[in-house]
Parts: sequence; C-alpha cells; structure tokens
Amino acid sequence: MRWVSVKAASLLCAAVVALGRFEPTAGTTAAVATAAAASGAQPPMGQPVVGLPVIIDTDIGDDIDDAFALTIALLDPRLDVIGITTAWGDTRTRTLLVRRLLATLGRQNVVVAQGPATPNKTLFTQKKWAMGAANTAPAPDAIDFIRDQTRKRPGEITLIALAPLTNIEALQRRDPDAVHKLKQVVLMGGSIYAGYNLGGAIPVAQPSAEYNVVSAPQGLRILLEFRIPVKMFPLDSTQIKFDEVRRDRLFAYGSPASDALTLLYHQWRLYNGWSITPTLFDAVPVISLLQPSSCPVTPMRITVDEHGYTRPVTGEPNVAVCLANDENVTQHLIMDTLAPEPRGFPQ
Repeated sequence: MRWVSVKAASLLCAAVVALGRFEPTAGTTAAVATAAAASGAQPPMGQPVVGLPVIIDTDIGDDIDDAFALTIALLDPRLDVIGITTAWGDTRTRTLLVRRLLATLGRQNVVVAQGPATPNKTLFTQKKWAMGAANTAPAPDAIDFIRDQTRKRPGEITLIALAPLTNIEALQRRDPDAVHKLKQVVLMGGSIYAGYNLGGAIPVAQPSAEYNVVSAPQGLRILLEFRIPVKMFPLDSTQIKFDEVRRDRLFAYGSPASDALTLLYHQWRLYNGWSITPTLFDAVPVISLLQPSSCPVTPMRITVDEHGYTRPVTGEPNVAVCLANDENVTQHLIMDTLAPEPRGFPQ
C-alpha cells in the first residue's frame, strides 16, 4: 500500500541528502531497497517520504511483540530508524538478536548499541535464534549513542521506548542534559484504568502494575520530572491479539521479514509459559506514529507510585495517553506492512 521500490528508495536518499543528513552511497540506497524487497509490498504514489528520525529502545527476545514492532518500523520509510538500543536483562544477547534481524531485512546500516545489563527473571525465549547472529563484535554503548545523537540533532529525535526505562535512568546519571534534547518519548508502558487481561482475553477494569514501568519506575519519573514530551500507550490500548488467521497469512507469506517472525514466534511459543497467541503491545506505539488516528491521545497528569502503578491525578497534564485503540485500523496496518498480499484477503 505504501512501500518503497528501488526508484522510491533513490528518491528517499535524494531527499535526505538535500537536508544535509549524509552523502548517498550504494550501501544506503541498497539498504532501503532491500528492506522494501523484504516486505514484498508495492511502492506508494506521490511524493517521496522523509522519515521521522527515531531511536528504538527494546528488550527484544523475551516476549514476541518487540520483534513485530521493530520489523514494522524498519519496513516503513516514514520512520528513519537511526539506531536501536537494547535494554533490560541480557542486553548482549538482545544485541545479537537485533543484528540478526537487521541482517535478514538488509538493514545493517542501522546502528545497534548495547545498554547496561540488569537482573531479569523473565525467560529469554528467542535466545537460540539470537545466537545465530553472524556479527558478534562488541557493540557501541547505548547511553553514549543516545547522548551523541541528541547532541548532533537536538529536539529532532523521537525515542520509541518498548522496554523498561533503564537506559533513560543511565542517561540521566551520565548526562542529564541529553534527556532534554529528545524531541519526545513514545512509550509502551503503564496502566491507567485497565489492567492485564485475564487469560489474555478477559478485560480487567482495574489497573495493573505494568511490566515496563514496574521494572524501572524511576525512568518514567525522570521523564515526567524533566517535562519531556511523553506519549504513553498503556495496557488500556495495547492488548492487541495477533490471531491464528493472521498468523497463518503471515507465516505463509514467504518474505525474509515474515520468515524471521515465523521462526521467532515458534521459539517464543515453545518456551513462554503464558500463551500461544501473541499480544502485540509494542506494535501499537509504532503504528500510532505511522497513523495517529489509530490511537488518539488525551492529555493527562499521572504519577508513578512506589509500587510502579501509573496513577491519574488532577493538575496540569504531563503526558498524552492513548486510552482506546482502533483495533481494526491497527490490525490492517500490521498486515499491510508485514504481509500486504494477496489483495482482497480478509483482515
């Protein structure tokens, strides 16, 4: 529906050069074109797209939703993924997983930077796939990478935070001014009025201590204290189920992207102890950046209590929160990105 071809990739590179971002090379043009081929989709009509510069902060490898979110972001030219930082738990193995995914998509031009390792009791379900990464060289430091990029482009970079905010905590300790240089933080995290669905399916009309926030609550407190623009996508709007019909369509699609997600899904399904149907929490903030109407935000004021709950309170708004997701629009965008053919297939 909107994907780049080789011609569109060349136009994209030309637009970026005009803005003074970098010199065109065969590698950069080929990287965009290869990503388009990985999606298997068709080029858009009209003017070329210059992507929103983003850094994605991820704890990929435990749950499966990070892999879906990263793949969607990497395949859509409306996002210029300048780097991916790994956070929380075994960040070294997460770095290897990201590298293998980038190689599969032909996006080795994207920097992968490793954040500080932390304790983590959640099983790394996709470790075996990660260990197949060809590039095992030491990775750059994630905190230095975020700091350096925000210094080069103050007020331009959006941080898409899909993990506990341990890298924000580390950035604040190392260079508090760098946090202020972010354009915004778009995060999956929190729980305002709705908690985790029972059994993954039955809605719960009371908040939960959501995993990302309760694991590193100080990271969100820092963003609120520093008055960084934050768009929050809590449990209220992110519990999107990737059902069997859609999985079958994706798994049969036969692109490098869909094949990688198929293998990662089956490792996740074998080793996770909670479900066979993925909940694509982390895809929702990415989709919202591509189509804001899919998850409209409401200004709110929240506080993070001592138990990691994100409590709404009265006063001046300090976040913009999506409380309700248009699931039909979100699911269509997911499928149009990852498996856009055959046309007319029910979504």
